[in-house]
Amino acid sequence: MTDLSVLALVGIILALIAGYAIRLKAVPMPTSAKAADEIIAYIPGDTKAVTDFGSGWGDLALAIARARPEIKVTGIELSPIPYAISRMRAVLAARPNLDFIRGDFKTLDRDPGDVVVCFLDPRVMGDVGDVLDQRMANGGILISRAFAIPGWQAFGEVPMKTGSDHLYLYRIGSHKPGVVA
Repeated sequence: MTDLSVLALVGIILALIAGYAIRLKAVPMPTSAKAADEIIAYIPGDTKAVTDFGSGWGDLALAIARARPEIKVTGIELSPIPYAISRMRAVLAARPNLDFIRGDFKTLDRDPGDVVVCFLDPRVMGDVGDVLDQRMANGGILISRAFAIPGWQAFGEVPMKTGSDHLYLYRIGSHKPGVVA
């Protein structure tokens, strides 16, 4: 490859990332190992399946799969470059309990499992709530980093030790004010 073709390839990759960031109203953000450990600590011991909505570069999904090999972990990412990177990381990590799907969590017709984790832009948190209202069974847990879901009642709002973010913890069935599961 010539210097010009490498520069063109990098330009295309950056344009794809920027284009999807604008379309999705979110930039893929990495999750540090310490932040992942904090989130993993809130995943109940009897969890069988975790889905990461907007899994980005795959940091959190990979950390969960490593820390909890008994859990089936699925990352869902629409942006093609972060998805491709996360798929490569999954292959290199050789974790049989880890999978990544390229798609939109809003339109994929699939059971999200026992726990959903997300670190998404606040403008799409209402969409997260709508999807989980329709597809997640009562008793399921949502762990949202940094952003609350409008109109939902968290059973926990925990300041993270690794920064200024909070974790918002929701239980499906008792996530709406006045409703107890």
